Amino acid sequence: MPNFRAALFDFDGTLMPSLPLWLKAYQDTLHKFGIHICDDEVLRRCFFRDWEVVAAEFNVFTAEQLQAQLAIGLKQAFAEASLFPVAEDVLKHCRDHGLRVALVTSSPRALVVDVIGRLLIHELFDYVVCGDDVKNYKPHPEPVLAALASFKLDPHEAIMIGDSHVDILAGKAAGTRTALFLHEDHGRFHSTEKLRATGPDHIFTQHAELPSLLGLPELRIKVG
Repeated sequence: MPNFRAALFDFDGTLMPSLPLWLKAYQDTLHKFGIHICDDEVLRRCFFRDWEVVAAEFNVFTAEQLQAQLAIGLKQAFAEASLFPVAEDVLKHCRDHGLRVALVTSSPRALVVDVIGRLLIHELFDYVVCGDDVKNYKPHPEPVLAALASFKLDPHEAIMIGDSHVDILAGKAAGTRTALFLHEDHGRFHSTEKLRATGPDHIFTQHAELPSLLGLPELRIKVG
């Protein structure tokens, strides 16, 4: 039976189906710089990459210009963002059973704070680390280690939960256990083969499976 003291959650694609919103924001941003490419090319050249790498890829804007323009597009795209079904219940379940809960994301803090505040889930996180807070994004372990340090926990006492290869690699590099969210709609944004190749300790397809993976009692969802 797992004996975790903390659950570290990724944000985009893990707690909310927001990857299409990022795609829209990137397309709108690139259009403003006169770049018109297909969605698949945006995914290949922009997703899960540092700002500097993307800027160098296109060589028509700086990393700072990209971030500033994308922030505008993200704020508009995320206006209607919502959580995956049961995700909020899982966060509450973790807290109710004594687990510390952290949000570990590479998304900008302004965006994250706005969304979790609007969805009234900000109080469900004991700690939030965003892309602005670290020098190195996932898959570097720095964001995960920052959460562990805030909780004063050893890596084996926590689990990193995410939907992308960078989440699993970051957790492994930090020494935590890992759980991969392999949602059926993520095939557009991820290579299933690449995800499985990271060797996550657990794979789940529905958030209701998480309590069992975390060693918690079964989650009972109230209906009505």
